[in-house]
Amino acid sequence: MYTLTDQKKAVEIYFENVSTDKRPWFSDLKPTKTGDYSFAVVGDRCGITTPGVFEKGLELVQVLKPDFVLSVGDLIEGYWNNEAEAHEEWDYVDHLLTKLDLPFFHVVGNHDYGNETMVKVWRERKGFEYYAFRYHDALFLFVNTEESPEGMSGDFLEVFRKVTEDVKREPEKSKEHVQEFFNQMMSKASKEDLEKGNHPNISDKQLAFFENVLKENQDVNQTFVLMHKPAWKTKDTQFQRLEEMLKDRKYTMFAGHLHQLEVMKRNGRDHIQMGRTGACWHGEAVGSIDHILWVTVRNGETNFHVIDLNGASTLEKFTVNEKSKR
Repeated sequence: MYTLTDQKKAVEIYFENVSTDKRPWFSDLKPTKTGDYSFAVVGDRCGITTPGVFEKGLELVQVLKPDFVLSVGDLIEGYWNNEAEAHEEWDYVDHLLTKLDLPFFHVVGNHDYGNETMVKVWRERKGFEYYAFRYHDALFLFVNTEESPEGMSGDFLEVFRKVTEDVKREPEKSKEHVQEFFNQMMSKASKEDLEKGNHPNISDKQLAFFENVLKENQDVNQTFVLMHKPAWKTKDTQFQRLEEMLKDRKYTMFAGHLHQLEVMKRNGRDHIQMGRTGACWHGEAVGSIDHILWVTVRNGETNFHVIDLNGASTLEKFTVNEKSKR
């Protein structure tokens, strides 16, 4: 395990792959003078992005100026079999993130990493898929739920490519195009296929890495765990092993994938499924919104606020179990 340590020792970044100088983050993470800080979490930009929404979210983040930004994955449509097309998508997104000029940390999503070609391109650009960092007295774990991706079938991929182009051409009709896509998807996929698409894949090697990081940081007051798929909604035994490692800690989990904001308690801890930040509508529900999550850590308290991008001039407080003591 390799560690990058800030000179003030308030920031440590942990990862395994030292054979590359590529990193799945942008800009250097700097400690604050007081130990208080804020960060933003962005939801899925893809699949089936509505043009301009993610960009609007980043503009808002620039105004808010958090100490860093976290992503729950799916920043590109992906599933390309041609490397040049994958690089073209990443070129656009990485340009946006470079202009943001804030520390930005990736989590791997299924669209980012969905087949062998996408894995190759990710590693060429980002270096590796899972890592962690310590920030003052908090620990952040970035879990890859997408190991051993199997790709997307040819018929399904053809329908997916068509709807992404339809939404680009007629963003005002995005809901109608996505509903048609869902109808076709349901006709082509079995229940087992759909359930499999929501199931995480986390290796023993990855769990061993996080186990070591947790052992080295037993003194933190709060642990934040980020992943793409909300593994807590499955019976995955590897995820249950991760939960066992965390059982004596105060932690909060974040995920994306399902495009609807949803909060639940599990083992007395907060689990936040992010809605979308540009990705497609996934049906009507209270949490069916484009948003970012604003998180502040002040005087030993962690507070969560939802900012709906359709009403971004108003900051609405999103309370998870009132104020969550670290």
